Amino acid sequence: MKELWTCPKCRRQFEKKNQVHSCNLYPLDKHFKGKERVARPLYDKLTEQIEENIGALKVESLPCCIHFLSTYTFGAVYALRNKIRVTFTLNRKVENPRIKKFSQMSNTKYLYAVDLGSLDKIDEELISWLREAYNSG
Repeated sequence: MKELWTCPKCRRQFEKKNQVHSCNLYPLDKHFKGKERVARPLYDKLTEQIEENIGALKVESLPCCIHFLSTYTFGAVYALRNKIRVTFTLNRKVENPRIKKFSQMSNTKYLYAVDLGSLDKIDEELISWLREAYNSG
């Protein structure tokens, strides 16, 4: 496994030495202020399913979003009032109506966004994409 660089200020780890980043961590609960009814239960269920079906999960709460890490960032969650948006990267192109946004980051990296508005949307299809992202590092 590749050795990671640890920022001496915030203790976050990165693949690249001196990786540009923000050292500002953000309280997790602040992401859900005013969004407790829908977004928080979705987030809790998603993290539970990742840990049960994929593996150990580290969470880094930043002002912009909530990062999901194994040894590197493989996904993120944005808490919205009536849903959460889950983003993840894969080494292949996926065409699926559930994917609300995607961008090609390089010749082999694609960033995807899926909106979840109900607990039943946290299904095997989503978990399989997240598993692939988790294991692709």
